[in-house]
Amino acid sequence: MEERRIEGLWDCVSCGTKGIKARYDACVSCGKPRGMETVFYLPDDLAAATLTEEEKAKTTNAPDWLCEYCGAYNRSDRSVCSKCGGDRSDSLHNYGRLHELTGMLFGRKK
Repeated sequence: MEERRIEGLWDCVSCGTKGIKARYDACVSCGKPRGMETVFYLPDDLAAATLTEEEKAKTTNAPDWLCEYCGAYNRSDRSVCSKCGGDRSDSLHNYGRLHELTGMLFGRKK
C-alpha cells in the first residue's frame, strides 16, 4: 500500500475563516494565532489533499513543539524557537502531546 501524507486543516475562531492548512500557526485572514483550543480535521477530499513530493520534503512525521519560554508553536524540524530562539531541549511538551492531555485530538470535521 502506498504511503500518503495528508495535511490537516483548522478553522479560525476569531474571524471564521475555514480550512486553514495545518502548516500555518496563525490565521491567513486575520493573523490571530491558533491556540490549544484549535481542533484539526481532515479534508473531505483526501486524494486532492495528499502532499506532493516537494511538500513532503518540507515536513516530517514528528509532532510540532511548544516553546516553554514564549508559548510559540514550532515545526518539528526546528531545534530553536522561531519566535524567541529558545532551545527545544528546554521544552517539556510537543504539540501532539498537549492535545492528548487536553482531549483535543485530530478528527474528521462533521
